[in-house]
Amino acid sequence: MRVSIAQTRRFGAAAEAVQWLLSRVSPADLLVLPEYWLGVEPLSWEEFEALIRELRRLAEAVGGYVVGGGVAVSLGGEVKNICPVVSPEGLVKWGEKIFPSAATGERLRVSKGRRLTIFNAAGWKVGCLICVDLLYPELARRLALAGAEVIVNPASITADRAPLWKALGLVRAFENSVYVAAALGTGYNYADGRRAEGGSFIASPNGALLDFGAEEGVYTAELDKQEIEYARTRRRYLEDVETPPQVSVD
Repeated sequence: MRVSIAQTRRFGAAAEAVQWLLSRVSPADLLVLPEYWLGVEPLSWEEFEALIRELRRLAEAVGGYVVGGGVAVSLGGEVKNICPVVSPEGLVKWGEKIFPSAATGERLRVSKGRRLTIFNAAGWKVGCLICVDLLYPELARRLALAGAEVIVNPASITADRAPLWKALGLVRAFENSVYVAAALGTGYNYADGRRAEGGSFIASPNGALLDFGAEEGVYTAELDKQEIEYARTRRRYLEDVETPPQVSVD
């Protein structure tokens, strides 16, 4: 599977962002955008539909699927942080951020999500965890047990946390025998002044890390399904947790 990671600034409008991306993307089975690449203000449903039309242009250009980052959207009287999955035909499905960040105050304006998503791309099963949802091992394990072979992680992480995020990606990938592909934003400040400086990466199920640095750009790598097969045959972590022994805690 050919995966592209977009490491971008925050844009003021979807059309501007997509035009920037169209000048940089190449053919890929999957393109992943970062969290809050359009800022933190929630989109109306009409604005969300317009965003999907723009993402469809991107999907057509790469010839595959686009995970449209993490985007705040007003849905039924509450705001959710969602990751839309878009093909050249349009919106396929979306997942939601289950646990908005308490540390950044996100959960004061964004409601907890209720749905994770898995979709098929180029013969692979792909799941999505938005930003800090990757910190909850139960969520990654649930996706892996549901068949995910790749977990994408659209995220917004400050520079001081980027080394932690890479370590986290390696652990989630290794313990679940999956790839973790994290798309992080770059070139902007948090409200408290901390800087976001990229740090996107792809972690393999066998402990390798491909680090895309701090610069803006679209970075592409080939994933190998034999890495998944080797990890699952050798370690059998998922088999173990599917049929666990009775364990007591005294």
